[in-house]
Amino acid sequence: MSWSSGVGSSRSAIVAGLLLLGCEQPAPPPAEATLIRALPVQVSQFDRTAALTGEIQARHESNLGFRVSGKVVERLVDVGQTVTSGQLLARLDNQDQTNAVRSAESDVAAAQAAVEQSRTQEERQRSLLANGFTTRVQYDNAQKRFQQAQAELNSAEAQLGSARDTLSYTELRADRDGVITAKAAEPGQVVAVGQTVLRLADPNEREAVFQVPGASIRLEGREGLPPVEVRLVNDAKTVTEGTIREVSPGVDPVTRTYTVKVSLPNAPDAFLLGSSVVGRAKLPARPVVNLPSSALFQTGNGEPAVWVVARPADTVSLRPVSVLQYDTGTVTVSSGLNDGDLVVVGGVQKLRPDQKVTIKQGSGA
Repeated sequence: MSWSSGVGSSRSAIVAGLLLLGCEQPAPPPAEATLIRALPVQVSQFDRTAALTGEIQARHESNLGFRVSGKVVERLVDVGQTVTSGQLLARLDNQDQTNAVRSAESDVAAAQAAVEQSRTQEERQRSLLANGFTTRVQYDNAQKRFQQAQAELNSAEAQLGSARDTLSYTELRADRDGVITAKAAEPGQVVAVGQTVLRLADPNEREAVFQVPGASIRLEGREGLPPVEVRLVNDAKTVTEGTIREVSPGVDPVTRTYTVKVSLPNAPDAFLLGSSVVGRAKLPARPVVNLPSSALFQTGNGEPAVWVVARPADTVSLRPVSVLQYDTGTVTVSSGLNDGDLVVVGGVQKLRPDQKVTIKQGSGA
């Protein structure tokens, strides 16, 4: 046996030994379970009784303004005054409009004179033509002049009617019976076309108007609207019942509230316009779950969801939920969870579906 063959055998034995040692290495330990905090779900009843302060307003209220611009020379009514349909409320300086009417009347008079003159000429030419003392061309010209004068008279009369209408627009009159609730112009002020001068309200049909927070406005369709009990603030014994007739579709950008209007078909006489009232509406109670805000998670579509722990495997799954309202530090869930479900309330951002978890001791699970 040569020296080189002995060395080769030794190297082969060393390599084989290393391979055997590699095959005998233990498998890596399983990943450590994620530590979380979890709470069991407890279903409770959500009382949706709401009491808010509002104001009595007229259902039909209109802003009145002139149909022409000008200087206000007289305002004949004040706030709180009752007016009747057609009553004169305010007046503009009408000197320009009066002059326009006079000019239109003069144009009409001139057009009438031209019609009479052309009519006489047309009749004379017709008689002469019948007796053979004029030509057909001269008669046709006389007839055309008469027709032109008649057309000019019609135009002048239309302009006169328009001028008289414009003159009438310098007087502001009530379009219906009602009460003046606001004034926006004083004598001496120059107003533009359509600018509000007075506000007229119909006191016969009143309603209560409330500004409702968004958390209280979640109503289940028009058929789910409850009756509203409305009381005067300064006289709790004066009470009536109304129905919600309108909920504004958008939130007020400043107050972040919705305008809710309650119709009052049997409003007492004490419910004067502008009176402060308290409205109370009671919706049927519904089962809900109150959770810390830290439990809420958002899916890829931006929908709310929570992580639920499955026992005894201690794995988590993401479950979509419906949130009824958001409060400081808590959320109220209306659907998606059952009594006894174990919900993750701490560590939700580091979870994935079917992940193994370890519940922290003392977390309530």
